[in-house]
Amino acid sequence: MPKKVVSFFISVLLLSSISSVSHAESPYTWYTFNIPPFGSESERGMGYVLANAYINAGLKNKVILTTPARWLNDMQNPNNNEFCSTGSWKLPKTDHRVYSNSILNTVDYGIAVRPNLYDQLSNKGKKRIVSIAEVIEASKKFGRLVMMNDRPVFGYMNVLLEEAKLKPNSNIDYVTASEGPVTLLKMADIGNRGVGSVLLFPEEYQVFNKAYPDHSLEYLMLLEGSSFAPIRASCPDTQQGRIIMAEIDKMLNEGLRDEIFNLFLEALPNIAEIKEQARINQYCIEDSSCKDPLTDY
Repeated sequence: MPKKVVSFFISVLLLSSISSVSHAESPYTWYTFNIPPFGSESERGMGYVLANAYINAGLKNKVILTTPARWLNDMQNPNNNEFCSTGSWKLPKTDHRVYSNSILNTVDYGIAVRPNLYDQLSNKGKKRIVSIAEVIEASKKFGRLVMMNDRPVFGYMNVLLEEAKLKPNSNIDYVTASEGPVTLLKMADIGNRGVGSVLLFPEEYQVFNKAYPDHSLEYLMLLEGSSFAPIRASCPDTQQGRIIMAEIDKMLNEGLRDEIFNLFLEALPNIAEIKEQARINQYCIEDSSCKDPLTDY
């Protein structure tokens, strides 16, 4: 067969492949976190905004709400090639998956605390930013420091937490909860549960703040936190998966990234320092200078 004819048929096959992904159903389901404001059973949140944008662009398939524990297990399983993630962290040891460019660089963990601990750490409201080392020490007197199980903590903050866990008088608990951080915040709001503080993201505190406006907790930023792992879409590393990621990268550059960031700003607590940190963190996505603490060593 002449080379030109062979080349023609190869081109037709490639175009057919691209067409089947871009203008028909995606071969993969869409995972999104079942943690507000990213996702919920009411099918609302940034994860659903992303999923709907992908679906409206022709990448149609059902959306599955998933816990961080299930997401972590499925992402790291090279034999699970049935799903794409609308937006989540890039994990080490996932060469079997392909990732989009960064969508969002979120703000790192902060701490929600009970009133007596707030007065202690903030010097009666004079400080908005405290050290995780102060929180760890205060947990011995003011009640347990609790956090979600199966969620990574990065950098020096993680070093201090890991060192504290090894000490016999550690008062740090990792909890799996049906409502995610909202469950932990409910526990902290009840004085007799022995919880003094909750490690969580600021947008999660705001979800609780809106749902339970009469609660007694206060939010503080952490000195050791600045940026967090950038969020990216991901698919199995197949020809179809790579085509899907290319389509998503195009959508992000055409306005989807800005839309998601604006939604994220709206979801944050109305604290000037947090919103400013979010803007600073997002700049590095625009000039591709973001460092990913999970994969950039």
